[in-house]
Amino acid sequence: MDSQRAPDLLRNGSGEHRAAEFTRLQLIDDEQQFSGKLSEYMQNKWRLAKAGFDYDVVAVFGSQSTGKSTLLNRLFGTRFDVMSEAQRQQTTRGIWADRGTGGMPVLIMDVEGTDGRERGEHQDFERKSALFSLAVAEVVIVNMWENMVGLYNGANMGLLKTVMEVNLQLFSGGEPKKTLLYFVIRDHVSAAPLESLATTLTTDLARIWDSLSKPPGTESASMDSYFDVKFASLPHKLLQPADFEREAVGLRRQFTDVGSPEYVFKADYKRRVPADGFPHYASSVWEKVVSNKDLDLPTQQELLAQFRCDEIAAAALEPFRELLAPVRLRVQEGKVVEDLGAIAQSARTQALDAFVAQAARYHSGVYTKKRAGLMATLDAELHAVLLNQVKNASAQAAEAFSREAAR
Repeated sequence: MDSQRAPDLLRNGSGEHRAAEFTRLQLIDDEQQFSGKLSEYMQNKWRLAKAGFDYDVVAVFGSQSTGKSTLLNRLFGTRFDVMSEAQRQQTTRGIWADRGTGGMPVLIMDVEGTDGRERGEHQDFERKSALFSLAVAEVVIVNMWENMVGLYNGANMGLLKTVMEVNLQLFSGGEPKKTLLYFVIRDHVSAAPLESLATTLTTDLARIWDSLSKPPGTESASMDSYFDVKFASLPHKLLQPADFEREAVGLRRQFTDVGSPEYVFKADYKRRVPADGFPHYASSVWEKVVSNKDLDLPTQQELLAQFRCDEIAAAALEPFRELLAPVRLRVQEGKVVEDLGAIAQSARTQALDAFVAQAARYHSGVYTKKRAGLMATLDAELHAVLLNQVKNASAQAAEAFSREAAR
């Protein structure tokens, strides 16, 4: 079976197909609480924790009941809940996350639909979740019906205005990182070509950008310094199932085929957050968003680097101290340990190598400072042992000299 046509299937170690596991996680619930299980899922469920920078993040948002979850499931093989064709009610509450199937190193976020009647006038969560998506995701899919194009509310232009305005502040501490806004137009059944629909949306986006209240220093900033915009359309899923399937397969390839000129994950979009630090980073970003505090992503990345480098340094010190413990004990007992220099050098090198292997990919300034701090700690602990060794050797030499002098 063609894997492009079966994203809901995985291959096991023997090459046989098996059903995809339910590994979705409610990352943020509808009470705005961030899940404490993200680290566990990154490590054990999704197996992305050791991916370094070799992973990508995608989010989808749009109006309620536009088939966002259906689209993600079709593109990435995820198992997000989808709306019943017989009932038009909200299925996604909060933000759910899962990994793409088939070994795809992509983390997908399914964001609660906007304009939902369940929240009524309380749209605060929707704005915050959309801002969070822009802060952590490289690609944001805006899912919408064809008949919403040109409508301010239906096309989420109001939400996009809020998000774009605040997004200007995300990178106020450094160079902006681009985000790809990928508009996927669903149920494209009219005679209007995609180019015409894209022109309408592009005009609307330009009008929004020009009307933004921009922070000092960004008044003349252009939209393409912060965003790339891409468009695709899909036929009607129920009325044109074969056409929908064919186009969906082609759209999926844009997320899976690295060699394709349409491949969406470009280096410009990378947030440069190592996978093992993503849980702490995402949690910190959400805490800032939900508490309405100023969110500056370069600063958040520095804070993440400090947090992770401290963790990595502490982990590197444990085996160093275990190797040194028996030597330290013998020296404290007044003995002279042979090859102490070689033992000390080996333990120090192992600790530094362990730190560098994981910490070097974080913020360079923070990494350099933390590496120097770790070296100072290692050297201080070794100095104490070596000083005792010298004292013991001196005492033994003095004792031997006294014995010889007494003869």
